Amino acid sequence: MTILSLNPKTQPVTLPSTKPGFTIVELLVVIVVIGILAAITIVSYTGISQKAITATLQSDLDGASKQLKLYQVENSQYPTSLDANNCPTPVDAKYCLKISAGNSFDRTAYAASVNNSTNPQTFTLDATNTNTTKYRITNDSGPVAVINTGSPYIQTIATASCPSTRTQVQDARDGHTYWVQKLADNKCWMLTNLGYAGSGTNTYSDTKTLTNGTGGSATYAVASYYVTPATTNFTTEPTAPSVSADGTGQYGYLYNWCAAMGGQATAACANATTPTPDPNTNICPSGWRLPTGNGGEFTALNTAINGGSTTTDAGLIGAPWLAQRGGNWGGGFLNQGSYGFYWSSTQYSATLAYPLAFGSTSVSLANYNNKVDGYAVRCIAV
Repeated sequence: MTILSLNPKTQPVTLPSTKPGFTIVELLVVIVVIGILAAITIVSYTGISQKAITATLQSDLDGASKQLKLYQVENSQYPTSLDANNCPTPVDAKYCLKISAGNSFDRTAYAASVNNSTNPQTFTLDATNTNTTKYRITNDSGPVAVINTGSPYIQTIATASCPSTRTQVQDARDGHTYWVQKLADNKCWMLTNLGYAGSGTNTYSDTKTLTNGTGGSATYAVASYYVTPATTNFTTEPTAPSVSADGTGQYGYLYNWCAAMGGQATAACANATTPTPDPNTNICPSGWRLPTGNGGEFTALNTAINGGSTTTDAGLIGAPWLAQRGGNWGGGFLNQGSYGFYWSSTQYSATLAYPLAFGSTSVSLANYNNKVDGYAVRCIAV
């Protein structure tokens, strides 16, 4: 029997690749890098988006303010209400307010704010985006950011928890907003002048009784505050503290020493040296107090941010503390735009106490002034 031998065709052989593949570690690194790039993209987009929202709110309010003022010129008063289409009532279509998509005007709050019986007549108008960002404009101010409900109360901030960047907070007593920051002296400071007029909500047991002394005579015994000109704006601060060296727009109130020391029944509110004033009692929100003077905390601050200079206030009025040359009260408003004065808690004599005083060519850290004078207040966290 003949056996046939088959010669099978040669089949191609696939050899294993010699190129190395990704290791698990390398794959993880790639995934992490992709995640980081995605996060950066999201953050960048969010920041750009927020700026766009802010711009539309400001633009809407600027336009609305112009419309309201044109209406006021024609009708000798601001409209007392706005309808669902943001038009004055009775409807005058040429003065309707325009609003961008995603934004809305608070018509109820506007109607409650209008006052046509004063001179000048006044209004307040809020605009809010769907992401809760809110801005406000008034008859005499441009659009400013409004702190949202639930934002931190200044009463909850202590030196240990003080932010190292500018942070907006509100006073639980009256809702007024301020800026705070831990500075180079390692102390937590207010970056805007106090504007508290007494009373308010006593959640933190820190309300005080004050008297509006504007136009009155000087006094040691009555805790008095003095309302600065119409440029004062401390209720709604802008998105950053004022950088105006003369205090325009952010003077806050001025206080005699009795008021600054919280109206306490000591020598703080008497032409006397005893009983010794208690530095823990003051006009500041709970957890805050007046700085010490005459070589105390004002001197340490000046050293930290102004190089210890006594011949220029450049480091004080500039960032980060943004002091204001808001002048003083002495039977009238004086030195506004030229000099600034801040009360300390340090007494010198029956009639005198130490302030921080400064101008473009001088910083006074150890001089004492009359307790009846009205000076600004910047509080420091306990």
